Amino acid sequence: MPTAGDGARDSLTVVMEPAWLALGVFTLLVAGAELFFPVRERQPQRWPANIAFGIASILIASASRFAGPLAGALWAETQDFGLLRLVAMPDWALVLFAIAGMDLAVWFQHMLFHRVGFLWRLHQLHHRDPTLDISTGFRFHPGEAALSLLYKGACAALLGVPVWAVAMFEAWLIAGNLFEHANIRLPERFERCLRWLIVTPQMHRVHHSRHGSDAQHNYGFAIPLWDRMFGTYRAAPSGEEIGLPYG
Repeated sequence: MPTAGDGARDSLTVVMEPAWLALGVFTLLVAGAELFFPVRERQPQRWPANIAFGIASILIASASRFAGPLAGALWAETQDFGLLRLVAMPDWALVLFAIAGMDLAVWFQHMLFHRVGFLWRLHQLHHRDPTLDISTGFRFHPGEAALSLLYKGACAALLGVPVWAVAMFEAWLIAGNLFEHANIRLPERFERCLRWLIVTPQMHRVHHSRHGSDAQHNYGFAIPLWDRMFGTYRAAPSGEEIGLPYG
């Protein structure tokens, strides 16, 4: 007899293939844009190390598939559990609330990784990159990747995010992570408008500045709303240096 879990896996299969295909195309476009519109000189010698950290994170994600966000969403769906299940809503609204809720949770997680000592010791590996480009989006400590998967799994279960919406969110989050670290120069007027909708590379460079309290601002990965809402938005860095900001 088919179960709710079977239906969730079927919906996941329908969403996963186009989502990851779109993500792959987007990644190639961003990498290509770095060639033609760089902010600063490219440093490809960093790529092997950064990509190695990315591969380690992917392996951890594969090994922890029973505790990550997809597992949390699958459990919530089979148990009919979660905050988003308390109110009936159309699919389009469910997607918006699911992505917004998960993105807010990731924003809060990022803030904790800066303000809690032992979490910062993991996250500082990401900030030690001497410059920023798309490869920086892969440069995370394996311990941070593991904790992030557990945290997002718990959030997906608590919210009751549908499995297919989690797949969409993960693709959205990865795309935002790669774009915000990209070594791309956007037209100034266009960038000022765009940062109201998504986190731009120029906005995120503030977070990677090593000057003053810049690193305690602009925590967003994809949606810029939370920094503006909670008072952690900063429009421009105190200086141009990139690297380990403090600690």
